[in-house]
Amino acid sequence: MKKNSKPKREVNKTGTDNELSSLNSSLGSFGLEPPKRYKESAENQREVSNRKSPRRRTQPELKTTDERRAEENRKRKNAKVRRKIIFYILLVVAIVAVIVVLSLTVFFKINTITLKGNSTYTKEEILAVLPIGKGDNLFISDTEKASAKLEESLPYIYNAEVTRKLPSTIIVNITETPIVYSVKNSDKTYTLLDGRFKVLETSAKKNKNAVAILKAELKTAVIGQRADFTETKKMDNLLKLANAIERLKLDKITAINSADINNNTVTYDSRITIKLGSLDKLDNKIYSALSAIDKLNESNPQIEGVLTVSDGKQAYFSEN
Repeated sequence: MKKNSKPKREVNKTGTDNELSSLNSSLGSFGLEPPKRYKESAENQREVSNRKSPRRRTQPELKTTDERRAEENRKRKNAKVRRKIIFYILLVVAIVAVIVVLSLTVFFKINTITLKGNSTYTKEEILAVLPIGKGDNLFISDTEKASAKLEESLPYIYNAEVTRKLPSTIIVNITETPIVYSVKNSDKTYTLLDGRFKVLETSAKKNKNAVAILKAELKTAVIGQRADFTETKKMDNLLKLANAIERLKLDKITAINSADINNNTVTYDSRITIKLGSLDKLDNKIYSALSAIDKLNESNPQIEGVLTVSDGKQAYFSEN
């Protein structure tokens, strides 16, 4: 009986040890975690606990009496500096305002008006039109308006440059214009124009030095303003011809004419009519015509006729 029972206890002990050993090897001998459901329950409890007892806010550190006094002193100094800055800014603005007022009322009054370049008009005639006078303020005076007023009211003034000179002088530099063109009117009078077709005057006599604008009729002719022709296209062509004459310095042209866009002529020395056709390649056509005229003059300086350069390539001459 005893022999049979003892080995049995040893077998049971050995089996239990083996099971524990296997379990420990899978779980680990130390740091065993509780089952999942217990773990989740513990985490939920901690979250609830955290919501119920929020973290305490840290109280700001209290400043000492000396620190408070130092901060107040800094604030007072900054405020004092700001007040000084504002005071000086206002002082500068006030000084500038006083200077401006004095400049516009007391200082820089015009004492002298100097005229240069005038011959057609006297000093009295120009000063009577000039909208700037002695005693006016030098800086308030509108010099551009004064220039325009002189050029319009006194038509023989081609350009009037009005400038200031400190401390109290106005200088007027005048460029006068000659009579350049004339248009014969239906009443047999002549309207005289400058190089920009500004109306200079109406005369009963023909001006021998003026380039005649042939077969043209004026719609309006106000002295001091640009003449307005009845036909707008003709006026545009005439302006192109006038610009070319001025640009190329053609001093022997005595007449110009524009019948239509493809029929434009200029007259050389009152004896040779140059047919230009259209105004395309105008400069080349004029150069070709002048070259041909030089050759014609070599054979006969008094020759008269019609020179055609309308194609811009070759010149054809027909003697009268």
